[in-house]
Amino acid sequence: MGRENKFLRWIGQAFNGSQMVALSFMLLILAGAFLFMLPISTQDRQGLAFLDALFTATSASCVTGLTVIDVGNQLSWFGKMVLIALIQIGGLGIMTMTTLVMVIAGRKVSLRERLFLQESMNQTEISGVVRIALNIIKYTLVIEFFFGTILAAHFAFVKDMGWIGVVYGYWHSVSAFCNAGFDLMGDYKSLIDYHGDIVINLSIALLITLGGLGFMVLEDLKRGWNWERFSLHTKIVLLTSVGLNVVGTLLLWGFESNNPYTLGNMSMFDSWMAAFFQAVSSRTAGFNTIDLMHLHDSSLFVLIIWMFIGAGSGSTGGGIKTTTFIVLMASLWYMLKGQRDVVMFGRRIDEKIVDKSFVITVLCLIWVLFATMMLLVINNGHYPFVDILFEVVSGFGTVGLGIGITPDWQPFGKWILILTMYIGRIGILTFILSFLSSGTNKIRYPSEHINIG
Repeated sequence: MGRENKFLRWIGQAFNGSQMVALSFMLLILAGAFLFMLPISTQDRQGLAFLDALFTATSASCVTGLTVIDVGNQLSWFGKMVLIALIQIGGLGIMTMTTLVMVIAGRKVSLRERLFLQESMNQTEISGVVRIALNIIKYTLVIEFFFGTILAAHFAFVKDMGWIGVVYGYWHSVSAFCNAGFDLMGDYKSLIDYHGDIVINLSIALLITLGGLGFMVLEDLKRGWNWERFSLHTKIVLLTSVGLNVVGTLLLWGFESNNPYTLGNMSMFDSWMAAFFQAVSSRTAGFNTIDLMHLHDSSLFVLIIWMFIGAGSGSTGGGIKTTTFIVLMASLWYMLKGQRDVVMFGRRIDEKIVDKSFVITVLCLIWVLFATMMLLVINNGHYPFVDILFEVVSGFGTVGLGIGITPDWQPFGKWILILTMYIGRIGILTFILSFLSSGTNKIRYPSEHINIG
């Protein structure tokens, strides 16, 4: 115990919170890559090549869903269990899982560990972080078990899959709630064969939605529906989520209803359900019930925007987050009206939050443009620009929607996407701050006017 405490103190002194978050995910990815390289992880008993193993481990740990292998047909059941374990740990957060282990072992969570936990969960205050972490695990297990049971019964008895259907049910429940988007259907088909199955569509969509709301919102909802009592954060996330799902459904159905390769060959009900499912999934999950390779460019562009916005802050999803998007839009509106204060639901948004929203959005755009440019350089005209942009935003938003080009990238392209998924999961600010020393500049220089616009 003494050596353990010395080691933890050394970790606390050597790394700040951002570095700990970045390092913990890096170690998880490397551990997963090692396991995928083992012969027992693949059906051909050869193991995955290092780069493919690293890509798969990164995609799973960062709950993305982009893949360079056929998960259903290439991985053994051992490999599939490693994959779902990485998804679960990556979705909940390593510090959250570590807290659970320490509590079970009866070990006191130190102040330094609470600070790391606060950083990993993106909390503004340190008080109550252990309770929040344990609640996160409780909500996760309850929701995954409830919907997993529904899916398991449906796969096993309605789809006549037997005991394997039970595994499929709980496996896909974890993948959907963690917004990972991995599936076991094989041949890169995702859920296309089930586009008319209302049980699978609604169960997966609800899992994606609940996982994407964020645990702060779930904590609010647990106390009962009371709009006036909800925090501003909860109100923004709920309204934005509903708005994006509704608008996304309408746009996708409008653009694709006459496309014989997507919605045009479905019944009216199935086409609306498929449009709704894709609007929900595109926010950060990565499942699809229509063939994305045949979507019109207009529909792909809608999905790119939705993927970039992403899910709620503090959720298992990625993107710039719905709250960032709304604060950004609201601040632009008030700025156009010549007002400095941003007010929503009778509450003023702190200027630091507004500034942070602009910083996050700009930094995310810079990385997306940089990664897209790098992939365009090595593309040699093989794929259209919109396809490459789609791929980058899908990775950065930890969505995982694919249009069939992920497995074809050369090693440099895979490295770009690996780094993109990693940055998208830990957060662009966390990634940058892990390289910068902390401290404030107390010198304030004189100002001077410049012309802009």
